Amino acid sequence: MSRLSESRHPAYHLRPNKAVDRFVFLELLRSLELRCSLRQHVYVALGGPFLEDFRLLSQHFPQMALICVEQDRETVKRQRFHMCSRKMQCIDSSLGDFIATRYPTSKPTIVWADYTDVNREYFAEVGDIARKALPHSLLRITFPAESPVLGLGEYAHRYPPEVPKAKKAAFDDIRRSYEDDMAVDGIVFRPDWFQWSDFSPKKFPRLLARMLRAVVEGSSTFPRVFLPLHTVKYSDGTIMLSMTGLICRAEERDLFAKHFNDHFAFYSPNCDEVDVIDVPTLTTKERLHLDRILPTVAATGEKCVKRLGYLIEGDDSEGASRRKLQQFEKYYRLYPYFGKLVP
Repeated sequence: MSRLSESRHPAYHLRPNKAVDRFVFLELLRSLELRCSLRQHVYVALGGPFLEDFRLLSQHFPQMALICVEQDRETVKRQRFHMCSRKMQCIDSSLGDFIATRYPTSKPTIVWADYTDVNREYFAEVGDIARKALPHSLLRITFPAESPVLGLGEYAHRYPPEVPKAKKAAFDDIRRSYEDDMAVDGIVFRPDWFQWSDFSPKKFPRLLARMLRAVVEGSSTFPRVFLPLHTVKYSDGTIMLSMTGLICRAEERDLFAKHFNDHFAFYSPNCDEVDVIDVPTLTTKERLHLDRILPTVAATGEKCVKRLGYLIEGDDSEGASRRKLQQFEKYYRLYPYFGKLVP
C-alpha cells in the first residue's frame, strides 16, 4: 500500500492570509521609500523553494540586492532554478551562520526572518541582526504563535480562567521555558508577562510580540533605536505572528513615527495591540460582486453580508461571516487573485 505524505514545502504563494501579510509588507516598504531611498538596501530572507517574496520585491524594487539563505542543498538548487533577478544570490547556509559570518554590515538591510519554531537560538539570531543592522534597516520577524499550553488539554475554545490543578506543574515548566530559558544574554523578560492568561490562544501572540520587542530593543545599541511599525497575527495552517520595525537613529525616531502614521495605513507602534489578518475564501465572482460597494466608510462587514445575501460560513455563522467580510473590507486592495490554467 502506498503511503501519502505531506509536502515539506506548503504552497505559501496560494494562501490568502499569507499573501495579504506579504502585500502589507510591500506597502510598508513603499512607505519607507518615500522617506529614504531603498536602492542601497540589501534584502535578506528565507525564501522557500518558490521565492514568492523575492519575486515581488524584484518587481517593485528592481535595483535592490537580494540574498536568499537556505541550508537544505536540494532546495537551494530549486531556488536557483527559480531565481528572478540578476541581483539575487541563493546562499547555502543556515540563517544563524549567515548572520554570524556573512551579514552585510556596510549597507542598510531589510531582513525577513520567517521561523518555523520558537526557541532561544532564534531569539539570539534576532538579537544579532538588531546589533549589526545599520540605521534605516527594516526587521521583520515571523514566529509560529500557537500556545504551547494547548498541548496540555482542549483549551483552544474554552480556556479556563485559572490553571487546572492537574496541569500546574506542567504549566510551570512551560512558563519557565519561556521566561528564563529563552532569554538571551543581556535581555530580561518581565515576570508579569508570563501568567496563565498570557498563554491563552488569544493572548499568546501578544506575549511573543513582547518578547521579540524586548530582544530587538535591548540589542539596538544607542544611538540606534527600534521603532515598531506593525504587529499582526494570521492563520497559515497554524497561527503565525509577524512583527516589523525600523532600526533608526534616536533623533529620527519621532520623524519616522510621524511619517509612517501619515503614509502607512496599517501603522501600529504598540506591539501589545496585535492586528489580525483573517480574510475569507471568496470566488472571483463574489469578489467582483463586492467590489462595487468598496471601500466602505466603516469596515464592519455588514454591507458585504447584505450585498451577498447569504452567510459565507454557513448556517448559524452570522458573527463569523461578518468578521470574515470585515477583514475583506479592510484588506480588499491586497486580497490576492488565484486562477487555474487548463493545459
